[in-house]
Amino acid sequence: MKEIVIISGKGGTGKTSITASLAVLGKDKVVVADCDVDAADMHLLMKPDFAQSEEFFSGELAIINQEDCIQCGKCAEVCRFDAIPFTNNTYIVDELSCEGCGYCSRVCPTDTIMNIQQNVGHWYVSGIKTGSKMVHAKLAIGADNSGKLVAQVKNEAKKIAEEGDYDYIIVDGSPGVGCPVVSSLSGANYVVLVTEPTVSGLHDLKRVYELVHKFNLKAGCIINKFDLI
Repeated sequence: MKEIVIISGKGGTGKTSITASLAVLGKDKVVVADCDVDAADMHLLMKPDFAQSEEFFSGELAIINQEDCIQCGKCAEVCRFDAIPFTNNTYIVDELSCEGCGYCSRVCPTDTIMNIQQNVGHWYVSGIKTGSKMVHAKLAIGADNSGKLVAQVKNEAKKIAEEGDYDYIIVDGSPGVGCPVVSSLSGANYVVLVTEPTVSGLHDLKRVYELVHKFNLKAGCIINKFDLI
């Protein structure tokens, strides 16, 4: 079983279309993994049935029990992310700003603050139009930890491929060079870089190639819309 990862230095190069084309060519011998969890769109092409759905929990969020809070303000003083504003004579946690570090709960004199795990998205296992399987996910709006969700998608795709004796895993990675891309590249046998014949396309291709080179992975490049030159 071989794993092929398709990535691009920027969005809009045709990465997902090429991934879907490879999946169609591979038919029922390929497990598809859509690891572009921040802007998933493979489902638009592969017609998944969303047969299995699972919540994904990662990271923590501070919660203040307002009934026991004495409004001392120590939590707001130590929060380096300014995530506990004083609003309407009450200290509240800004969910988008909170990093879940837990420092506020440690300094609270009344043990009023607790950290809970966050539901940051969902992942799915679907049957698709090729007669095969696809593992895909959707990150919640404003949620972090997309790299961990990518790892969950890849691990599940690998499990399905091994148990079903599939020949390939085809991975649609995220654009750019951030954490989700690094997670997408983990364990790859071959990487396909997709770019376009533009100045920005070439610039971002160089960046993503440097990333692939650091991982010492075999790679090739597809210049989409090459006839624009």
